[in-house]
Amino acid sequence: MAEPSYPEPPTDGAVRLRSWRDDDVPCVEQASRDPRIPEATTVPARYTAAEALAFIRRQHGRLATGEGISFAIAAHSTDEALGLVILSRRPQAGVAGIGYWVVPKARRRGLATRAVGIASGWGLDAGGFARVEAWVEPDNRASQRVLEANGFAREGLLRSFLVLGARRADVLVYSRI
Repeated sequence: MAEPSYPEPPTDGAVRLRSWRDDDVPCVEQASRDPRIPEATTVPARYTAAEALAFIRRQHGRLATGEGISFAIAAHSTDEALGLVILSRRPQAGVAGIGYWVVPKARRRGLATRAVGIASGWGLDAGGFARVEAWVEPDNRASQRVLEANGFAREGLLRSFLVLGARRADVLVYSRI
């Protein structure tokens, strides 16, 4: 049986979503240096090339197992990986969770906003989901702006909902339908 292949979601001319490649290790290295990214994701907190490659393999595994689909956020002009956007199946039928991050050197350029727009639009259309939801910490205003710019509605607060590292965290729930 052949492994599932990555679809080609649309690009907006500035950002391209694509499958992760072994030459994306520098992106994983940069992400591992940000204290918040490893806390909330499977990015290794202690970078090694082997751990970075294991992270990339996990991203491919998500599609193979049906867990979801993880894309590298790449600058269209250079194809350099600068972040991640992922759609993960939730237990509820037709619902996906979206997660994303951008490495510090690439922030404040609208990459996350563009990538979330592309991924959530694709998920609601070709991906076949009826709802895409996001969980974001109340103090993460940048992430809230990304979601709001893409038509996500804030639905409420879940108190002490997630474990991030060694702490429990409240999250705001956003959705796009």
